[in-house]
Amino acid sequence: MKNTIILLALMLMPFLSEAHGYWLEVKGSGKVGEPAKIQIFYGEYNNQGRMKGKFLDKMNEIKIFVVDEAGNRTDVPTVQTETHWEGTFTPKTEGNYQVLGVNETREVQDWAKHNLGIVRPMQYLRTNYMVGKATAATKPNNYLDIIATESDNGINLNAFKNNVPADKAKLTIISPDGWEKVKVTSERGRTSFVPNVKGIYLIEAEWIDKTPGTYKDKPYESIRYHTETTIEVK
Repeated sequence: MKNTIILLALMLMPFLSEAHGYWLEVKGSGKVGEPAKIQIFYGEYNNQGRMKGKFLDKMNEIKIFVVDEAGNRTDVPTVQTETHWEGTFTPKTEGNYQVLGVNETREVQDWAKHNLGIVRPMQYLRTNYMVGKATAATKPNNYLDIIATESDNGINLNAFKNNVPADKAKLTIISPDGWEKVKVTSERGRTSFVPNVKGIYLIEAEWIDKTPGTYKDKPYESIRYHTETTIEVK
């Protein structure tokens, strides 16, 4: 029994230690020609604990851009505030805008205390911003990506790795009130869930590539890909 408890603790350690994460929120009227604010937060989403001040300093490495339905990309500069990073874009046409964040330039990290070893982290963020009606299906853009869409039966999730559906991917879903559920994708990279309250839901996943390498003259044992998608249920 004692060995079982120790093993369980070791299995949970990386997830408990890595409770902090990033996520995107967009605030706007949803109308053509009117600006929308893109905000990047850092903290513990399951209890709405948002970090402030100096804890946000290194988030300037996260590059934000918007992709419209025609595939046109617009880079969005961001500035730091006391509670988050923020940028603004103005939609020129109707459609579903993909709001994406990428950090593929972070230094190699020693995460041995989290049971992850020497790691090169890769971070991806996603949310969508609807202006009028969508005319095209959303396509994956990030290396590790989760596309969330509403349906009559709940929220459909499609997971991708390098543009290919990711089967047996473990997705963690966190609701605005802290409700949490883990879902595993099918062979087509699909799963779904039924929201319990209105508000912004966070869906996250990670994949560890255990191929060693060197980045900026620093050796690493593996690459940790982490992605976080937010969707607002109204």
